[in-house]
Amino acid sequence: MSSEPNIGTPTQQTATGAPPDRTGSMVPYVLCLAVVVAMGYGSWKWWQVRQFNLTQGEAYPAGLIGPPLKEFELTERNGKPFRSIDMRGRVWVASYFFTTCPGQCLRLNSNLQVLNNDPKLKDVTWVSISCDPDTDTLEALRAYADRFQADPERWLFCRGELDYVKRVAKGMGLYLSLKGHQDVAIVIDKNGKIRGTFDATSESQCNRLRAKLLECLAEKAPTNMIASGSKVEKSS
Repeated sequence: MSSEPNIGTPTQQTATGAPPDRTGSMVPYVLCLAVVVAMGYGSWKWWQVRQFNLTQGEAYPAGLIGPPLKEFELTERNGKPFRSIDMRGRVWVASYFFTTCPGQCLRLNSNLQVLNNDPKLKDVTWVSISCDPDTDTLEALRAYADRFQADPERWLFCRGELDYVKRVAKGMGLYLSLKGHQDVAIVIDKNGKIRGTFDATSESQCNRLRAKLLECLAEKAPTNMIASGSKVEKSS
């Protein structure tokens, strides 16, 4: 019998052989995926921060929109002027919105509607100010107010030129741009002083807003309702 190996006969795997470790080969792919996800999330957060900064920059273009306004005049949905100085001696709440907003504005104004219907807050005046005056005509404001069954004597919907409204918001310590605003309600007391700013989309914050309004309503009105020499700048 020949002792030479049988050519053409496949060799058998030794008993000590082991299949390759596929777990180790997947590690680089998992690490690459994690890096891609982290970079994507980081880019998204950077974009959010940049959009916020751009919004603030648009809200306060230095030297362009002028100084903040403490006293102002806007046009209510009925076509009549709303003058902030006429609110002296009364408690009122200012907020910002635009009629085509599909989300937060609806939630904000729905919460304000609940507060507006509270009998204990019947002496509060609510002033909603548009930050999209080109779209929010008087007719549009009337239709929007009707959606919330807003009492025209107690819940006012106002408009003015955008740059002017930016100055109004700036006077309240807020930023504002075209269709860009903070979802807050600002409480102004009988002396015309801001007494608090509350997130009007938050139920807990609205409860705090209600408490602040009751506190302000319980206070005495100033003897001199309108400060002498006060001047109201009108929206052009």
